Amino acid sequence: MTTPFISRLRRGIAYLQEVFRDEQFYLSLRHTVGAFIPLVVCELIGYETLGLELMLGAFFVSAVDIAGTLRSKATALLITTAISITITFCILVVGNNLLMLPLLFLFIFGLAYISPFSLRYTLMAVMGYIAIILAISMVGRFSSIEGILWHCFLLLCGSLWYFVFAMVIHWFARTREINRRIAECTRQTAQYFQQRLALLEPGTNHEQGLLELARLQQQLSETQESARELLFSDTSLLAGRSSERRRFYLIFIELVDMHELAVATPIDYPRIRELLHRYPEYNIIRSIIARINREMHNLADILLHNADYAGHLQLGDNLDQLRSQLQELKEQVLKEESTDEEAYHALRRIELYLHRQLQKVEVIQNAVLNRKTYEEKDVQQATATEVDTKDLPQFVTPNPLNWNSVLGNFSFESSYFRYALRTATTAVAGYALAGLLQFQNAYWVLLTVLVVMKPGYGVTRERFYHRIIGTLIGALIAYGIYQLNPSHTISLALFGVALTLAFTFVVHNYTVASTFFTIFVIFLYSFLNREIPSMVVFRVVDTLLGAVLVILAIRYLWPYWEHQKFPALLRKSLCANKAYLQKVLKHLFEGTFHETEYRLARKKAYVDMANLVSSYYRLTGDPESKQKNAKFSYDLALLSYMILSTTTSLGIFVQRHRQQAFDYQEFRLIGDGIITNLDFSISELEQATELHKAPSEISKSEDIEQAGDDLEQQLRQLKQQLKKQPTDQQNQTYVKYAQINYLSQQLGWMLELSRTIAKHVKRPG
Repeated sequence: MTTPFISRLRRGIAYLQEVFRDEQFYLSLRHTVGAFIPLVVCELIGYETLGLELMLGAFFVSAVDIAGTLRSKATALLITTAISITITFCILVVGNNLLMLPLLFLFIFGLAYISPFSLRYTLMAVMGYIAIILAISMVGRFSSIEGILWHCFLLLCGSLWYFVFAMVIHWFARTREINRRIAECTRQTAQYFQQRLALLEPGTNHEQGLLELARLQQQLSETQESARELLFSDTSLLAGRSSERRRFYLIFIELVDMHELAVATPIDYPRIRELLHRYPEYNIIRSIIARINREMHNLADILLHNADYAGHLQLGDNLDQLRSQLQELKEQVLKEESTDEEAYHALRRIELYLHRQLQKVEVIQNAVLNRKTYEEKDVQQATATEVDTKDLPQFVTPNPLNWNSVLGNFSFESSYFRYALRTATTAVAGYALAGLLQFQNAYWVLLTVLVVMKPGYGVTRERFYHRIIGTLIGALIAYGIYQLNPSHTISLALFGVALTLAFTFVVHNYTVASTFFTIFVIFLYSFLNREIPSMVVFRVVDTLLGAVLVILAIRYLWPYWEHQKFPALLRKSLCANKAYLQKVLKHLFEGTFHETEYRLARKKAYVDMANLVSSYYRLTGDPESKQKNAKFSYDLALLSYMILSTTTSLGIFVQRHRQQAFDYQEFRLIGDGIITNLDFSISELEQATELHKAPSEISKSEDIEQAGDDLEQQLRQLKQQLKKQPTDQQNQTYVKYAQINYLSQQLGWMLELSRTIAKHVKRPG
């Protein structure tokens, strides 16, 4: 019998295995190796001081060496080099005089201002912060400008060394980087399927379940963005059907389409859940989805770790059984006394959905396993609907940091500006206060402020606790190891291992990362032959002071609470949803389908929806007194997500009927009504600084209501016609009936959603 201790131990081992198989570990190892090579080489030939300077130069830029194209990586490394060397030179030249504080303010403000724009800019800012800390720690060490220039030259050499190292590694590892992104995308798509299935299970909290589904979509959207950058930036590498890059492209396209199919699943989960559990067909559906999920995880493991293939996905019997039972249910539906029509249509849509998903899983399966059928059959199937290669760069998100974004956010109304101002003020004030209190290493207060302070209150508060706990644990461990009197070589090894593990855990567990960062800093001092016991004490005291200043600043120093920016993000999401819907309606009414236009509109809607969900999560992390309209914001985020899901469902229908026009006047009237409601909501949000719930109702157009009645009349006539026709002649009539019924339901449901959103955002008169 397994004891609780053994169970926890197994979970811990499994967690560590996952951490050390994650991409972050390989990146951390690469950063450490690249920085330590010049140090070790110089140690071996007797120039340890020179080696340390080169290591610091390499360390200044290593963190920005993340997955990306050659151009983006090279640009980031060179810009970070310029930032770090400039900061170091200026601080060392100014020294300890009155100009130091304003200089620090300007540098920190600039770095904090760019950091929220993207992960790469965040890492560039972190490297700039480290340059500030190390430069301050060296103030007074150089007696002349020549010494400062020589020091900066050595740092530059170390940075350029790492640049060459990173470019060489990129050349050999670029395929592996794409492989990891595709594998992660596969795994997250499977997790999305799992959550969808969970929403149909009894006892599931509907609201929390849907929010978790939207959170998973946010993560998946970020991974897809990264994969697009790697795959689509250089389309010349996609030439040739059998190329490795082409294979990854095929898998990615299928994964994106699978996600679209999943988003398009019926979204009235409480009603569908209550309805479907009465039918045995649902148990077959549950089994098929579970097996698809296991298959996707297995394929991700094959891509990531070259795992063994667990077996073939054989679901033909299940699908045949489901199809047979649905045919029987359909026959009951055609009887006048049947009450199963809604259930049949829901089950039939799910059956069609599963059939299409299985086709895509088989394409991915063959591409992952690199079977012959991948080249013979799957490529032909995929290329029938794929985007023209010359259009692919349009899908890569452009650089978010440009003159328009820089100038547009340079205002006290911008959260980016307030964050930069808050960070710079708190950091400089903390450094000055530590100096007045005559702390031995005042710059450690500065470091704590810079690494703990984040734009959001919730994540900052979380880092506050993790930083303190991690620092205390790390200090105790480092002091304990110091008592063993480690040699110079062992100290070198210790701070190298600690650095690797710190960067590894920084995305998994910040407490553990802080522990290893503390060990790294303390043993770096040991390597520099400085006294460790005093370092341990000052490290803890400085960290506590910096952390307290951060938690006070984030609450009281020019705060920008999430409820203030939520309306703008909601408006942006609704604009993207409207543009996406307009593309779908255009294709629906005209009977044409433009692949690139459709996919670009869909991508924009998904990305903006992910940003909206992220904003709501940050809002729930704010203090309760600052969570204004939290429930109301949740309702609006959920409504926007439901609009997106329904639009995607219509998009799937349009793709299946590419050459068929459904230009019904009734559909056009309802579509115009939806767009009108969304325009109204967007207009109201443009004028609102906060959201208010309004009891007044949006006026209903008589033409739209009449269109709904006309559609119901057409459906009744088609159903009567079905009953009069011989069985062998019913199919064509039933297809038309099903199509009109489906489009009527989807457009009618979206009309109600748009009206609800308009009511919510309408400001009180």
